[in-house]
Amino acid sequence: MNSTGKAILKQAPEQEEKIITISDKSPEEKLYESLEKYELPDYLLYTGSGGANNWLKLDESKTFPVARQLKVMLEENVASIVRFIPACMSLVSIGVGSGEKERILLEELIKKNQTEKQAFEPVSIRYYPVDINSRLVDLALEKVKDLPVERKGIVGSIEDMQLLKKHWHLPVLFCILGNTFCNYEPEFILRLVHENLEQGDLFFFDANLLPTQDSGEETQAARKSILGTYASRENVLFNIYPLLQYGMAPEDFDFEILLAQVDSRIGALCRTRKSLNILKDAEIRMGAKVVGFKEGDIIRMGFTYKYTYDQVLAFLDICGFDVLKALLSEDRTNVMILAKKRI
Repeated sequence: MNSTGKAILKQAPEQEEKIITISDKSPEEKLYESLEKYELPDYLLYTGSGGANNWLKLDESKTFPVARQLKVMLEENVASIVRFIPACMSLVSIGVGSGEKERILLEELIKKNQTEKQAFEPVSIRYYPVDINSRLVDLALEKVKDLPVERKGIVGSIEDMQLLKKHWHLPVLFCILGNTFCNYEPEFILRLVHENLEQGDLFFFDANLLPTQDSGEETQAARKSILGTYASRENVLFNIYPLLQYGMAPEDFDFEILLAQVDSRIGALCRTRKSLNILKDAEIRMGAKVVGFKEGDIIRMGFTYKYTYDQVLAFLDICGFDVLKALLSEDRTNVMILAKKRI
């Protein structure tokens, strides 16, 4: 970041097809500063080679099926989504991970482009995978190296969208896939996307849902299933890795996850609440820096919203989006939405 606190981008010298974010603070420095405040934001879980490996393991785990279910849903419905997407769209995907879902989209967009080129000049497809972890960007670029697309990876976060968009070729299909949408405050993420999309751009995202907000047995069973998924061994290891990496032991703390209700302008919402509860005096060491914890300390972590389908639609309307296509799974637990900003 520069003196104004904004991200700075420059071309990666070793790989022309990737742009990297230059920051005055390393992930270790950011982790140190966060833990000093008894905080561990979720984006720090994804940084470094360890963060990338842990996420890839979690993404493939049978006990954490969220992303896998959404990928299968995309595979089964991609043709009906692409019907509403012009062939000239560039594909931008934030939090791209390994890039599997984006390849599914690109293959269908290429097929559409080839079908329409008989009547029109063929349009080159441009692909911009974006992730906070440089290794994940590399994996996403590698995933499509055999496809006829122009590629440029970007290492950065959605918070830098105003700067990152200078590197995109308009118009864009802007994607937030793999349930990443639910890891942000709803009005923050939707207003940020709305402010940075141009006329002609489209917004495509998915979400793992709470089937209903009623207090019946079905809802209670859904809540129990959600907590079971997020409390799985694989997800717990993903969340506690930074502390283990820098010297703490599993018996030094306890990972706790709850499903709480929070207020919003459309009524009560469900949101996970994660914390690391320190069970005995302990410390982590990052080079010469030390952060100490005492028994009873609590480290606050990130969250995931669990919306109902109607709540997602309500927030889209409030934040100025019109839905072009919405696909809801039969059990109402997963949704994919293609939208455009209301002009």
